[in-house]
Amino acid sequence: MPEAPVGGFCGVAASFGEERPWRRAAAGVKEQGQAFEAYAPFADEEVMRELRPRSPISVVRLWTLLGGIFGGVVVAFAMVIWMSRNWPLVVGGKPIVSWPPFICICFEMTVLYASFACTGAFLVKARLPHLTLAAAYRPEFGSDHYGLYLPCARPEAEAWRQALERDGAERTWLVTNPDRGRLALPREWAEEER
Repeated sequence: MPEAPVGGFCGVAASFGEERPWRRAAAGVKEQGQAFEAYAPFADEEVMRELRPRSPISVVRLWTLLGGIFGGVVVAFAMVIWMSRNWPLVVGGKPIVSWPPFICICFEMTVLYASFACTGAFLVKARLPHLTLAAAYRPEFGSDHYGLYLPCARPEAEAWRQALERDGAERTWLVTNPDRGRLALPREWAEEER
């Protein structure tokens, strides 16, 4: 999605009261090759697949595998071999570095490092935490309305507004990227709430 300059014009947003017009509008925008963001009050796998049929496979699984291999093979064996050689304890004539007793530690470190890698990859891939709200987002999109945001140039804005209204949008508005700090509501919201 193209980045808009801070404080400048971003695009057009629309609010839909029902899911069918929202899907129809999103499909029409997608057919015309326009980038967009969709907001819904709940996550729906079917809608996500419909709007992004060729979504890339997540790399979180790969990072989980690599984290598990690194933790189980590299970290666990390096740690137990280092400890066994620094504090040798000969028991029953076994060699100091004997791999069968290391399997439990290896398993535990595999699970630990895989979970760290999975959590880290998820946070990076999801771009979390979001410390600023999107300029087009409205609280109604989290409760009972559906939303679309189309980044565009100002000359195209009126044509997109009319197209979204034809597709059943309850209301449309121009979106600017307000200059605001982290975790702050956009100025328009603050003015609406007064």
